Amino acid sequence: MLIEDFNFGLNHFLGIGNLDEFKKYIKEKFNHDLVPWDFVITNDGVRDLAYCYNPYKGIERIDNIPEVSKIRIKDAKIFTPLDIYQKCAIYSLKEAPATLLTGRFGSGKTLIATAMALSLTKKKIFITRPPIGISNDYDIGFLPGSKDEKMLEWAGGFLSALNFLYRDVKGQNYDSIKTKLFFEKFEIIPLNMIQGVSILEDEVLIVDEVQLITREYMSMILSRMSEGSKLFLLGDLNQTYSTIAKQDSGLFRLQQLMPHEAISWVDLKNIYRNKLTELAIKLLE
Repeated sequence: MLIEDFNFGLNHFLGIGNLDEFKKYIKEKFNHDLVPWDFVITNDGVRDLAYCYNPYKGIERIDNIPEVSKIRIKDAKIFTPLDIYQKCAIYSLKEAPATLLTGRFGSGKTLIATAMALSLTKKKIFITRPPIGISNDYDIGFLPGSKDEKMLEWAGGFLSALNFLYRDVKGQNYDSIKTKLFFEKFEIIPLNMIQGVSILEDEVLIVDEVQLITREYMSMILSRMSEGSKLFLLGDLNQTYSTIAKQDSGLFRLQQLMPHEAISWVDLKNIYRNKLTELAIKLLE
């Protein structure tokens, strides 16, 4: 849960005091019992501050943690979060065994998840997504090429993220990123083949467009994770289109089952695309 308190009421917690005190303040102010992976955002009059109830560490102020303020990736650009919600996302991806990252198109879900995965592991990053778009009329089987070539068409968000992070660094260009770097960094798993997969310690699985996944597939994905692995789930219930009813989405059901100490949920609030995105959102309302 995300709690926003911009009345400076949390200022006396800047140094982080007693956990029970913090819980008492949240209960009295918001009538909310603090649970694992709750984020509390406030402002000291100059900048936004963020706290998280990390079930493994207690209450932690996170906005001033160096690894949260900058994502550093070897031979790539430094990624700097654009707002306090993106900082919460980075902290969650770093600390929680699994993270559900939601937000409208243009909020940075895929870019942040890709950047964090690259910074967390030297192994190949496993990626998947449902091979369906805004209509069930089209199927991946109609695309030419091998499995990787077929899935690359559905992994455009990850390719764009790599292009943002690596383009013009050490001579990288779009063609070299698409034909070589993409396959060096990522291992594509078709969703219908994930049943036999185990994600091991220090490995990362990113699942994009999870709003289009049924609850049966969501259950299967959650069961693939080993101790010490990382799971990043990316989605937006507003983007189910005509493909799946919201109430049938595995994302919808998962949100109903939270909170849970094994998975954190961060909802990104701001959009970083041009003004046409405002019209795109209104068309879906």
